[in-house]
Amino acid sequence: MEPDVLLKVNGREVPAAPGARLLDVLKDAGFFIPTLCDHPGLVPLGGCRLCLVEVREGRRTVLAASCLYPVERPVEVLTESPRVQAARRYLLTLLLARHPEVKAVTDLAARYGVRAKTRLEAEPEECILCLRCVRACAALGLNAIGTAWRGREKKVGPPFAEPPEACVGCGACAAVCPTGAIKVEETAERRRIWERDFTLVRCQRCGEPFATEEQLRWATRELTGSTPEEKLCPRCRRGAEAALIGRAFGLPAS
Repeated sequence: MEPDVLLKVNGREVPAAPGARLLDVLKDAGFFIPTLCDHPGLVPLGGCRLCLVEVREGRRTVLAASCLYPVERPVEVLTESPRVQAARRYLLTLLLARHPEVKAVTDLAARYGVRAKTRLEAEPEECILCLRCVRACAALGLNAIGTAWRGREKKVGPPFAEPPEACVGCGACAAVCPTGAIKVEETAERRRIWERDFTLVRCQRCGEPFATEEQLRWATRELTGSTPEEKLCPRCRRGAEAALIGRAFGLPAS
């Protein structure tokens, strides 16, 4: 195992594993680093640029997106230098102009003393184009949504803005969205997302709806390769597996 790399962060020595993301190292050490596009379960994008920090390597100083910066050698890092704060305020000014009612944006704007500027007024948008949803869908191999158009007209959605055939209604896109821009309507029998309706499947033990029919077919095909004997929700499945292990060790049923 390679020895830790010793960083100096805001004057404090912080050990880091070689190859680790600087963002993870900083957060684990207790430093506040704002992010909107980053998510621990997704491939880093570096899109929002709010995680910028100042990195000093010898005489060279750069602003680096910490979510994309691998720790390779000892460097000095400043997380709240005047240069970093100026960059974050500039980015938040632009974000606030387009997303004045998005809590994730307004909270960060308040933290950095950023106020909306009337000369930058724009049509309010909930989607901040962090692309968490697109990356989550791609990670599952579905690719049911993507981006269309460019610049201020750029939007996230299914191809041709029609109900996506590749979608299984799993809701992963909505789960990772930081702003609530992806709307999911759900009743006891139905889930609606991206203007498409999905029938919910009930757990054969507790009776709670837990997945769509399309989602179970996809999971059977991609993850297990065989049809499960029972359609169980995650909670009941864990209970069934625990009981099976208990019987194998001769433990009494609970």
